[in-house]
Amino acid sequence: MSMSEKKQKEIELKRRTQILSVALSLFFEKGYKNTKITDIAEAADISKGLLYRYFKSKAEILFSYSDMLNECLEEINNISSAKEAIKEFGLRFLSTSDENGYIPPLQVYITVFVRGEINDSEYENPVNLNFGSSFFGPIFEKGMKVGEFKKGDANEFGNIYWHCLLGYLMDIIQNPDRLINKPNLDSIIALFEA
Repeated sequence: MSMSEKKQKEIELKRRTQILSVALSLFFEKGYKNTKITDIAEAADISKGLLYRYFKSKAEILFSYSDMLNECLEEINNISSAKEAIKEFGLRFLSTSDENGYIPPLQVYITVFVRGEINDSEYENPVNLNFGSSFFGPIFEKGMKVGEFKKGDANEFGNIYWHCLLGYLMDIIQNPDRLINKPNLDSIIALFEA
């Protein structure tokens, strides 16, 4: 690969990352539906035409976060303590950008689908109904094996925990102007402890 090709690839990667970063922030702050392509282009300090060179639609931008989401889920799965893993997921999922600058892509996804802001048949909800059992179930199972959690149905524990997190998020979505205290994750996790 010539130097110019390598440099071109670096520029393209940097530009895509820039677009994704500002778009996620806008989706989080304004909502997916209220964010226009022109808003994203302006925030990225590029032309709308250049944005379309990298992404054919706003939906494609939204679903480009799947890599970021998968990296986050992999990080959570690699935490040695099951108890710490599910707590870390909850902290990341329920965080707000003003707390630490982190905008949780999964929270943005869920919010877009809960609000019914996307009706593109090419894309489907990336977090299916089985997310609680399929993602958290194995983590709870791991925790049961080492005595962090009491014996029980790991998939059911996963569903309960996931629905607790979703319930909190739905409350925020339904009542955006009301100050809602974040749940004490340690208290929730204690329900499953041995």
